Formats: sequence, C-alpha cells, structure tokens
Amino acid sequence: MSSERTVILPVNPDTAFTLVTDPERLRRWQTVACRMDLRVGGSYRFTMGPGLHAAGTVTEIEPGRRLVLSWGWECSDAVPPGDSALYITMEAHAEGTALTLRHEGLDAGQSSGHAEGWNHFLDRLVPFAKIGHAVPDE
Repeated sequence: MSSERTVILPVNPDTAFTLVTDPERLRRWQTVACRMDLRVGGSYRFTMGPGLHAAGTVTEIEPGRRLVLSWGWECSDAVPPGDSALYITMEAHAEGTALTLRHEGLDAGQSSGHAEGWNHFLDRLVPFAKIGHAVPDE
C-alpha cells in the first residue's frame, strides 16, 4: 500500500531539492536533528521527536528532480529501517515546483499513520519555502 501527496512550493526545483536534503533546512521544518550522507548508498537518520528515529539509506538521487530513500524506524518491528520506500520528486510548475512525496511498502494501518505524519510535515514545508521559517505546531 502507498500514500501520496503533492504540494506546490514557490521555489525552483533545485531549491526544493535542497529543502528536503540539507540537514540544516530539514531541522527547520521537519526534524529535531538530522544526519544525511547524500549519495547513493549513504545513510541518513532523522530524529523526529524524543525516541523517534527514522533511518535508512539513499537509494536514488537526481539533484533537483528525485530522491528515493529506504525508510523505517529504529527499534520498530512493524516498520524497521529499510522496510519501506520514500519517493520524493520535483517538477517545474508555473508557480515554482510541484513536490510529490510517495511512501510505499506499508500495510493499510501503517500507510494511514504515515500519511498523517507526512501531511503534517508537508503543511510545514509550504510556508517554510515561502517565508524561510516553519509555522509553529499547534
């Protein structure tokens, strides 16, 4: 099962790519802490909150166009690191960039829960791309 969502960012595709790959920028709209070795086969680790660590490897990279990560959660039997795949694509759009995030390899319950999380973070990414900082969480 998969979930997918597209948002329009008011930046060019190269800038959109940086927003989803640069640890400093990721920390401003998505993660608490972030480490990413941005090369095929490189590892990443996102601290999403206390005790919540997503981890995996970079499996594809096309700067300004596409990023694919294996995805999972440390200390999780349900979705361990590398157990699912995250596809992020960027395409030029009249208003900037259409960024599509698709998460595959989850069962129905996992897909629903992850979609909720991705919607939350994509809702933070859009204003971050517009004004340079994320809006506070409610």
